[in-house]
Amino acid sequence: MKVFECADGEIKEQESLMKALKIDINKKQVISFVGGGGKTSLIYKLGEELSKLGKKVIVTTTTHMFMPPNNVVLTGKKEDIVKLLDCENLITVGIKAIEKGISFNETNKSKEEKLEKISGLPVNIAKDLIELADFVLVEADGSKRLPLKVPAEHEPVILEGSNLIIGVCGIDAIGKEIGETCHRPSLVADLLKVDIKHVVNESDIAKILLSDRGSKKDVKCDYKAVINKVDNEELLKKAVKISSESYKLGLTELLLTTFREKI
Repeated sequence: MKVFECADGEIKEQESLMKALKIDINKKQVISFVGGGGKTSLIYKLGEELSKLGKKVIVTTTTHMFMPPNNVVLTGKKEDIVKLLDCENLITVGIKAIEKGISFNETNKSKEEKLEKISGLPVNIAKDLIELADFVLVEADGSKRLPLKVPAEHEPVILEGSNLIIGVCGIDAIGKEIGETCHRPSLVADLLKVDIKHVVNESDIAKILLSDRGSKKDVKCDYKAVINKVDNEELLKKAVKISSESYKLGLTELLLTTFREKI
């Protein structure tokens, strides 16, 4: 993964996602991820970086997320969580759920199939997870794998005690109609005061990332924004434009990510 910090039109590559987010590794933290598609990948990348430093990291959700292949606790029991954390630095905690959807690996698979997901723990258990680990990383919002969204009335579900909220958006939303690229398209159109056939541009993304009705809804702590899938030079230029538009709305820095080695 490559991570860039974009501030006032200037781009600087960062050593890691953890450093780009300016995370204090000596302080216990609950970090919740909201917004569009790409949250799960960012969560596990950050968890991997922290766990390599010897930190104990719990990944969980307050909504739903796909179940990883290993190091998962599905019982909700504190003793089981502690037992696995004794052996592993990075674990996932939740309750098993089966939902219809599209697989991350769509090769040789039909579009609709039953997928294993995890759903959130009871609130009384989830809020105590930070007592067991150094970091709790929370997927706190759903987006149906679409790059851009505006939350409904009941969203996001931010875990109590969160120290940092990260708003996520996929740059691949640009150039597409709201109706085809956004989760909850009618809410997106309403926030932007446009028609559902409106083609998403850089200014639209900045508005959603910085709106109290968008990615900053219910945020009562530090907030950072990440644009993912910035996979080539053309997209990098678009990301810089989003950064400039975001700066006008009060965001001093925007993080850009890609899982490609070269852009």
